[in-house]
Amino acid sequence: GIAGDMALASLLDAGADLTKVLKLLERVLGTLPVRGKQAEMAAAVEEKRDRAERALSYVELYGAYTETEARFRVDRLLELQARMAPEDRSAFCFDPAVVDWERYVFDVHLPSVVAHARVRSTPGRSAMAGRAERARQAILSPDRHLAAFDLENTLVASNVVESYAWLATRHLPAGDRAVLAARILRQAPALLAMDRRDRGDFLRTFYRRYEDAPAELIRSDSMELFHHLLLAKSFPAGFARIRAHRALGHRTVLITGALDFVVDPLRPLFDEVVCASLGEDADGRFTGRLEHLPPTGEARALALAEYAAAQGLDLGESVAYADSASDLPLLECVGFPVAVNPESKLAAVARRRGWHVEQWDKAGGGGRPPLPMGPVDRQVSRWWARVDGLLEDLAAGGKGRAVRQRA
Repeated sequence: GIAGDMALASLLDAGADLTKVLKLLERVLGTLPVRGKQAEMAAAVEEKRDRAERALSYVELYGAYTETEARFRVDRLLELQARMAPEDRSAFCFDPAVVDWERYVFDVHLPSVVAHARVRSTPGRSAMAGRAERARQAILSPDRHLAAFDLENTLVASNVVESYAWLATRHLPAGDRAVLAARILRQAPALLAMDRRDRGDFLRTFYRRYEDAPAELIRSDSMELFHHLLLAKSFPAGFARIRAHRALGHRTVLITGALDFVVDPLRPLFDEVVCASLGEDADGRFTGRLEHLPPTGEARALALAEYAAAQGLDLGESVAYADSASDLPLLECVGFPVAVNPESKLAAVARRRGWHVEQWDKAGGGGRPPLPMGPVDRQVSRWWARVDGLLEDLAAGGKGRAVRQRA
């Protein structure tokens, strides 16, 4: 009737409004730099949106039924029933005229549809805990061949920008250090946007900041960078996981867009390190240009595949750990992908595909610097950082020089 049609239209409008709100919320959360448990909340919003859309499709489907008049002939059905044995006729009634359709629709069919629409698409907490433990046991099985690790936000809560800020401020006068570090951090939103557009382009552009930097001094400082900044912002569970894989005889591989002098202290933990490296000129200064394409996106999966093939290892029996949706090619090329403290997009993908998720905490205790600044080195005061449009021209591809020798 008219009242039913109005109620149906109202329900459809409400359902459409709900899905729009959830889509908007999902889109907003997807743009925020959230990770870990916050990203899991964003993934849960996507799941709720899927459930709302599925429920709305049921409403639309049954709304169409209410506007349909159908007539069916049952002659052959009744003929088939007539040929049945008497005892079967009472057990298997083929005559639709004897069915109480109102009771069937309202007491049997519709409740079952509602129950199906409300069924949990993810297990409860106890089931999740059991599944996580089984996944962890499979990941740490002696049958696995190799374990590949990303670095940034997977093993350490840091990135190439912070490493640069630490090195660039290492030998600055005290008054300029915080200014430069804060100035770099203020550019974080613009840098994040560039990184999301194209990780490879971002790294090539950003690493130009090292042009004219003295290579020997930077490499020496990088050892202190590791102990002062990176270890303080590390995830101890991540390093414990590397050791666990090595104890089981698994090959371990680090694949990162970080520069070689930054990751050199980590080499003893890995059988293979795939990273970026800068060229040097005849005077022992960095040119600011990468010697080869940085390992990002598909290049990471290709690098791992080449290593596995050379070593006779099966990627289907291998594990990969990463935190970002940009690492999907790496995660998809192995049999056991693990999302570590995932950002929202990867959290949603991992939730849909049933991938194992690890939430690793930062190292405890104090000592983490509030800004990524190296401790003052008064013995090497002749080095200084000249900021000629340090990051203002980054988006335009400028090449402001980071570290120079005072004339």
